[in-house]
Amino acid sequence: MERSKPRIVLLARSLPKATTAKAAAAAKSKSKSKPKSKARTLTKTTCLLVVLGTLVGILTIFSLSIGHYYHNQYADDLLSRMSGMTAFQSSQSSLNGEASQNSSRTKPQHNAQGSLRDEVTKKDGNGNDKHGNKNPFLIGRDNDDNVLDARHERSVFQSIIDRVEWTEQQCAAIPSDQKNTLKNPFQPITDLPMLPEGGVGPSLQKWLRDNPLSSDGNDNNTNYDESGKAYPTCRLPPSTSCNTSTYTLIMMSHTTSRLHDFMNPLLVMMETWPGLTEVIIVWNSPRETLTSMAENTDAPSPNKKKADRNREIQERQYASQLLQWHNNSTHPLRIFFSLENGLENNLLNRYHPLLQPKNEAIMYFDDDGPFWSKDAMITSGFELWKRNSDVQVGAFPRNIRYMSQRMKDTGRHGVDSSIQAIASNARGVDLSPQTQSKHHHPLTFTPICRNVTGDTVEYNYFVFPDFDAHVLLPSGTFLHRNFLCFIWHPAFEELRTYVVTHKTYPDDMTVSTLISHLSGRAPRTFPREITDGVKEISRNRRMLMLEYDRDEKEERDEDYEEENLNKVDQSHRRLLWKQKNWGKMREEAVNSLTGYFGSIHPGTVGWCAGTPYMQKRGRGVPYVCDPEKPTLDLIPWLKEGGPGYDHCPK
Repeated sequence: MERSKPRIVLLARSLPKATTAKAAAAAKSKSKSKPKSKARTLTKTTCLLVVLGTLVGILTIFSLSIGHYYHNQYADDLLSRMSGMTAFQSSQSSLNGEASQNSSRTKPQHNAQGSLRDEVTKKDGNGNDKHGNKNPFLIGRDNDDNVLDARHERSVFQSIIDRVEWTEQQCAAIPSDQKNTLKNPFQPITDLPMLPEGGVGPSLQKWLRDNPLSSDGNDNNTNYDESGKAYPTCRLPPSTSCNTSTYTLIMMSHTTSRLHDFMNPLLVMMETWPGLTEVIIVWNSPRETLTSMAENTDAPSPNKKKADRNREIQERQYASQLLQWHNNSTHPLRIFFSLENGLENNLLNRYHPLLQPKNEAIMYFDDDGPFWSKDAMITSGFELWKRNSDVQVGAFPRNIRYMSQRMKDTGRHGVDSSIQAIASNARGVDLSPQTQSKHHHPLTFTPICRNVTGDTVEYNYFVFPDFDAHVLLPSGTFLHRNFLCFIWHPAFEELRTYVVTHKTYPDDMTVSTLISHLSGRAPRTFPREITDGVKEISRNRRMLMLEYDRDEKEERDEDYEEENLNKVDQSHRRLLWKQKNWGKMREEAVNSLTGYFGSIHPGTVGWCAGTPYMQKRGRGVPYVCDPEKPTLDLIPWLKEGGPGYDHCPK
């Protein structure tokens, strides 16, 4: 809002000469009769000028304060338009011990600091420090004041803290007649304590206090993990990565028996998928499990069935082939042996920054699949990730169902807002930390008020909805490498401890929830199956694991193909129910994790959002895509003029 500046207008009025002369004579006479009046007049004039100057000063300060206030309100919006710099690779030396000066440092003692907005440093007008060096984490706001880049970890952490505080305010404002109204309150099923509701807020506040900015504002090496080792400064990735054309594939395994599941699909991907320039196999078992299998030359036991003997021989060949690729310095595949890098057998190892992927884009698959086709993953999925590189993008979504009507209404509002934004060809509802502050929080994150209303959620493991999904299973997901730094950040130690101690090891829920709160946005999904537009013959919609042997594939009949189509899903179902009460334990985990952050993102939107192929649904998830398995020419971000296309036009 513009304010008009106060103007002082001096009006001069002409007087007759005679009148002026008389006045002058009278003044002269008066001055002679009262010699002290001149001094008094001078004093009054001086006082008047002082008062006038004071008023002008107050008005000036008031105007500057108004401008400063509105700058603070909208500075984040300006920063959100700026591409974040990637400080990830430059900071990896501190993790590998390459910078000896960092590894020898002891953790300094810090004084408690205030909020993030108080943690600014004084610099010159160009954002340089006292030595004239440009600070990569600070952007000039005025001549002597700087603010942190909105994608810097400290800004991101403060945004999460603000969201937790906003959630607490929303819960406190719930009318008393809506409190504790659920008929079936949530009951934990394991003996592991639930994470504290909204606990991520105090945890991040403590980290910010214990790890303040250094005096020159450059805190590249002031982060420390639990063991006291230096940890790099994390930064959110840019919102789009249109110029990225290559990606890294990461798969994690721990037993040679899984080689049968992923070696053939892996070979197909390395030979035929464009842009795949690096493959990292995260091996969570000792190296000897691979080498002993590869070096075993003994004949299989004759007591085994022929199929089992053949399988053992093939397993040895796979292990040998994998090690040969790893030992070949020119081959794109390398094995990361977790135990040799100081890590334990942990599902989160595939997200560890020690992997140091050389590409910004990372594609994940589970070692037992499912493996989606090249059209689904690269032609469609990779292109969607380029347009949304600051969120998790995937094809295997799971839904969280709300029990209270308040949460249902808020969640539906969030999905509708996202659809509306995509239909208008916006990049999505801007819930990013850059636009969120204590003064503005959109209602598209759904507050969880477990301690106030008894809020609880259900984990829906029966369907894979494109709309209103809240968790992406790892197989077939894309992630920017900058997120690895956040996932293993010392500030989230409590979160990682919960993953490794809970009986279901909920790494998928944890990663999806954490990334959505870091970015302030929901994940994006793409169709995991693409058809050829003629008819849905099985070879076009089955997993990649059936594509490696084309000659054999042509000989199979339709019934055999349909049986193999569902083989991977059936194995996952058996795994799901392998432990007693597995489903209830997963539900406990999702309640604990979402409660820890205090709110849930608005949910995903399907590939058809903003197109005529989006259809309303009477119950369950609000919308579906029809057809469920589209042809490539229906994917909107691949079509000129379609929603999302202009974000990375070809």
